[in-house]
Amino acid sequence: MKDRSTYFRYLPVSAETRAWGSYMPDAGYALIPEGGQYPPCRHPADHHFTWQRGRVLRSYQFLYITRGEGFFESQPSGPLEIKEGDLFILFPEVWHRYRPHPDTGWDEHWVELDGDYMRRLMQRPEFTPQQPVLHVGQHGQLLQLFDDAVEIMRHEPPDYQFILGALGVQIIAQTLSAVKRRRFEGRPVQEVIREAKQLLAHKGARPMDLDLCARQLGISYSSFRRLFKLETGCSPRQFALYVCLERARDLLLHTDKPIYLIAEELGFESASYFSRFYKLKAGTHPRGVRQARGLANGPDRQKLSLAVSPILKEFSHGPAMG
Repeated sequence: MKDRSTYFRYLPVSAETRAWGSYMPDAGYALIPEGGQYPPCRHPADHHFTWQRGRVLRSYQFLYITRGEGFFESQPSGPLEIKEGDLFILFPEVWHRYRPHPDTGWDEHWVELDGDYMRRLMQRPEFTPQQPVLHVGQHGQLLQLFDDAVEIMRHEPPDYQFILGALGVQIIAQTLSAVKRRRFEGRPVQEVIREAKQLLAHKGARPMDLDLCARQLGISYSSFRRLFKLETGCSPRQFALYVCLERARDLLLHTDKPIYLIAEELGFESASYFSRFYKLKAGTHPRGVRQARGLANGPDRQKLSLAVSPILKEFSHGPAMG
């Protein structure tokens, strides 16, 4: 079915397509004006629905609303409002219904997705029938993928059903990326940086943990590094190194672990590298801390601890570091 405001197509799914693991049996769009009929035309019997009856599908559908607003309801979620920039997911074997608000209409773009691989991807915790509406905002790359699906169905290039299956995987990935970005954008930067400091303090100084920290915050490493330096005056890697230095100080002062074990625990390649790093940053060799500790008792030992401990405090409030 196609006209200037509506297009959709339903494809037969062959055994070869199912074996691919990800397939897209239908896709389309509908531009519903204010007060327009909905749905604007009849779909196949197993997909057509009315607001009064609702519907149950066998596969997943992603519906992206790029203009207008409306209503959604399913048994797990209850009634929900739909706004411009929302993407809502229809889950297999889950009763649902939806429609645009008559005062605004809406523009909807949809794809249906299924297959063994697709179903594995949809087990991610971000996708739940209890919270089917995801606010992704106006996302040009995501909308382009929906448009590409329609164009591929129109023109049928060689092995186009395999291409559509791969496109469906991209839609899932872009949806995940958009959700994480929106979650970050809705939070104060100070809150994000505070969480980042806690993660870095917990994870230590290993380089791989900085990328992991960015992923846990839901942002790219480049954005994470820029915002962290803007707020703290240093890069996340510098902060992680100073966390490591503070831990080293604690272990040197308050345990009897050999220096090589401390180096190993903190993720350094060797005791000699750890010793050079500590002397460069703290101004004294680890053995010097141990020797001074052995000579200090009572108040003198407390003074020694204070003398080598303010690394993180000075760092977090001090001047910017290159």
